[in-house]
Amino acid sequence: TATTCRRHPSTRWGSMAWLDAIHRLADRLAEHPLTFHWLRKLPEANFRATKRRIAAICHELGTPRVLDVGCGTGEYSTLFDPAGYVGVDVHPGYLALASRRNPRHRYLAGDARVWPGVGTPFDLVMVNGVLHHHDDESARTFLRAVLGHLAPSGRMLVIEDVHLPDASLPTRLIHKLDYGEHIRDAAHWQKLVSDVATIERSETYTSGICPYHLMLCRKPA
Repeated sequence: TATTCRRHPSTRWGSMAWLDAIHRLADRLAEHPLTFHWLRKLPEANFRATKRRIAAICHELGTPRVLDVGCGTGEYSTLFDPAGYVGVDVHPGYLALASRRNPRHRYLAGDARVWPGVGTPFDLVMVNGVLHHHDDESARTFLRAVLGHLAPSGRMLVIEDVHLPDASLPTRLIHKLDYGEHIRDAAHWQKLVSDVATIERSETYTSGICPYHLMLCRKPA
């Protein structure tokens, strides 16, 4: 006779408890900027693949005025001229670390959705690793807000963790440890961003063991 194998309830609850423990650990790590910084820096090989791409876009734009939204610990700040750079983040501990690491760059505390700006528009607005902390509607609201700080001929650069169906176990673990709960696949990212901006080009790439999706955008016509 045929039999149906069902997962035992204790196994299901055990898996949920494990995931809950992972999320609690991520919450604790996120409160310690230097620890969380190195947790991502090491498996991503010093973010070299991402830095190459950002530097190339910066070179295309000349010496742009840059708004780094969700700048965190200021890992990418040194790719930009300090005179034209502003980093914004909601986490004071991350900003304190960024200021210690890069004292010539300017960092401001604020929620980009309501941040008033500095009075002049930017040639490049970078949104790196922010949107996977937001559901779709909140992410659209966020993007519309930051586009308001972009010069008419400027560009918005969006880089986000991307879900791959064949991701390795270490990659899945890094994503579980990440504080964000909305890591999407590439098609979902494309649809979400294109709802509020015009995507000029995009690519999925790997930085260390972590996959990312990059979209270079401009304001909609």
